[in-house]
Amino acid sequence: MKARKILSLGLACITAAGMTAVPAFAEEATTEAAGGYETEDFSGVTIEMLNTKSEIEDQLEAAAKTWGDETGATLNVYTIGSGSPSTEISSRYAAGNAPALIMGDIQDIVTCVKAGYARDLSDQPWAANGGTTYGYSTADGLWSFPFCIEARGLMYNKTAIENTLGRDWDPSEVTSMDDLKSLFEELADAGMETPVALNMEDWSLGGHYLTLVYEQQGTDLDTAEKYIRSLADGSEKIEDNDRFNSLFDTFDLLMQYNSNRDDPLAADYSMNAADFAEGDIAFWFNGNWAWAETSEYYEDGTELGIMPVPQNDTDNNANDWLAGSASKHVMVDTVDNDEQQQAAALNFLNWLANTDEGNKVLVEDCSLVPAFSNIEADATNGLAQSVKDYAADGKLFPGVIDYPGDHWSTLGASMQNYLGGTIDRAELAKEIDDYWTSQTLDPWED
Repeated sequence: MKARKILSLGLACITAAGMTAVPAFAEEATTEAAGGYETEDFSGVTIEMLNTKSEIEDQLEAAAKTWGDETGATLNVYTIGSGSPSTEISSRYAAGNAPALIMGDIQDIVTCVKAGYARDLSDQPWAANGGTTYGYSTADGLWSFPFCIEARGLMYNKTAIENTLGRDWDPSEVTSMDDLKSLFEELADAGMETPVALNMEDWSLGGHYLTLVYEQQGTDLDTAEKYIRSLADGSEKIEDNDRFNSLFDTFDLLMQYNSNRDDPLAADYSMNAADFAEGDIAFWFNGNWAWAETSEYYEDGTELGIMPVPQNDTDNNANDWLAGSASKHVMVDTVDNDEQQQAAALNFLNWLANTDEGNKVLVEDCSLVPAFSNIEADATNGLAQSVKDYAADGKLFPGVIDYPGDHWSTLGASMQNYLGGTIDRAELAKEIDDYWTSQTLDPWED
């Protein structure tokens, strides 16, 4: 595997002069379970976990208590519900109180690894069961626990579509933007005038929709990362890119039929979830993480799923693959946590991946698609099942590593202006071009 140069992401890098030694597991193991997990005694040890998936806050807190009761440790889950994880992580390192377990996006982990903050996890029992496939690794080690596989696209309520149209419907009928437009028109004629919902959050617009442009430049990660560098060095302009224009032709269509179109920047996420689950709308651009909110309104028997965002430009499997990968990663800090704290953190991750109780947390309690091959439990809902099926077929565009920490907030604001109608596509493209040319990227090594 060739060496990859990584973009400097701008997360404040505090000197690691106080870095502690890499820990070993505690010696006093009391119980051994399948998969290499050992219950250990961590009485008196307190650790913290930064959770950046607010929709599973309650589930993680319950898991922390269960694990703590078994090991004697105290695990405090600290959840942030909005804002960029990189900002929170940066401030915690600046204050000298980084959590033992840090959940972040891949670019956050990359930055911390470059700074020397993360423990190499390649010796962990779960590494061979998907950890090296989906975790962040370099030639020097494995640096993250892939918390889950998530994918995004156009979520659909098959039951609502069929009830509205009075006929059977299958997502395979929609193979282009023109097909999607015809379906929207048919739904509108049948009484569902605004069959799709768009979120207004910057992470949804800038972190999930816009990034499709980069990811769908090709079916491999190298192509996407090279394209980002071409934007940064000015050799490419995004307005000249066929994928950008194809995706934004579809985005314009989604805006036209958006249930929030009268005031798109006042869209309420929970209301979108309710409308989608209850069948008031048929489509919602989002990902399988949205099950946490959707499930509150879901009626048994409703068929839900996720399909790719339909486009008229069908190159590079754009209409056949979802965009997805391990979306959240957990690293173990070696700077502000001592050996026993690090050992406890490792034990908790191993408990999640290699015990029945931990597996239940991931699959049943949190309704996630786990990254580990030893976890064979069925998905708990149609959204997760769609992702699991696409992943099993190898039909996921890999997530790009090289996003700066402010990408979704800065360009998410530009996307909000586009959604709200205060700028047009040419102005949006210029803001994207200007953003990338302001970045400093390491040269690509072939």
